[in-house]
Amino acid sequence: MKCNQCGLENPKQSKFCRKCGEPLGAHLRCPQCGSENLGDSLFCTQCGGRLSRIQKSIKGTKRKCRACGHFNELDALFCVVCGEEIISVPKGNFKRQSAGPSYKTIALLIGTVFLLGIFVKLGTTLFKEEKGSRSSSSPSSVSRSIKLDEAQVLAVAKNFKCACGGCGELPLATCECDMPMGAVEEKRFIREKLAEGLSTEQVIELLDEKYGHRVKD
Repeated sequence: MKCNQCGLENPKQSKFCRKCGEPLGAHLRCPQCGSENLGDSLFCTQCGGRLSRIQKSIKGTKRKCRACGHFNELDALFCVVCGEEIISVPKGNFKRQSAGPSYKTIALLIGTVFLLGIFVKLGTTLFKEEKGSRSSSSPSSVSRSIKLDEAQVLAVAKNFKCACGGCGELPLATCECDMPMGAVEEKRFIREKLAEGLSTEQVIELLDEKYGHRVKD
């Protein structure tokens, strides 16, 4: 006799299942018409209604059939009562996994590399400018600039005598008088014109027009 609980075949004289202890040969009452049916019946013999039976089960040890409600062993592929497939592989649409990085990821990487390149280039440019400004403002460069300016001033001044009229017309290149129209004023004029970017010849002509006393060759 087959047990309605676990499906095990028991000897005909058995009153209880030797595996799960379920009573054997019990009748099931139809919930719709009240007729008595054999214990292994799935449908009522009088009205055809589905018969239900409270079955004891331990969670995780049995798998319930979706068609008849019978509890089967965990490794069962088909129900031992109705033959319905218990475990079936769903035919759902599996999400396709991307074989590589997405376009968004690639674009983000390219943008990051591009920005890094800009920052590196900007930092290199600023470093060179700062280094150039430091080197241009170093004492040695300033000293060379002063020597160059004074050499140009003397190149202009050697063509003139002091125009102050009180120092005996000393050579402008060596005179240091600070009188009006004197050597200090004339040399300051020469420096200003050279700073404006004028050539030595141009400054000589301007100095001759303003102060005179040019040395004749």
